[in-house]
Amino acid sequence: MRYSFSIMLSGAVLLSLSLPAKALTAVPVPTDPIYYEPPVVEISQEVRQYSCAEIDGAINQLHPYRYSYKPGYYQDSSNKLAAALITFDSIPIVEGWLGLAYLGYSSLVDEKEARRTQVVEQKIAMLQRVKAEKHCYE
Repeated sequence: MRYSFSIMLSGAVLLSLSLPAKALTAVPVPTDPIYYEPPVVEISQEVRQYSCAEIDGAINQLHPYRYSYKPGYYQDSSNKLAAALITFDSIPIVEGWLGLAYLGYSSLVDEKEARRTQVVEQKIAMLQRVKAEKHCYE
């Protein structure tokens, strides 16, 4: 019994080896980044013509926009209310969905704030590079 099974198996292997092989094509995978990557801010000719004092003024004007004034997740009382609505859901359709919707909205606002502050940080870094090129620190 074992002998006939091994003959059948070896015959199947020989048959599969004699058939023409087809190449496997790669599955199309998107190469775009999953997370937001801010573009590197290029130095324009106008910025290169600034004096050291003008560069300092531009950096100082950008500083208030460098920070996010949205409270953190645990400091935001609206997030606490939304989590309570989800947890103590007495009316299934109304309260739980409202809580989930608000938490999603809060997360989107956090992402928008993070993107905004990253762009400002990039601009400040660009101005600091120009300042270093002009030897304003000396």
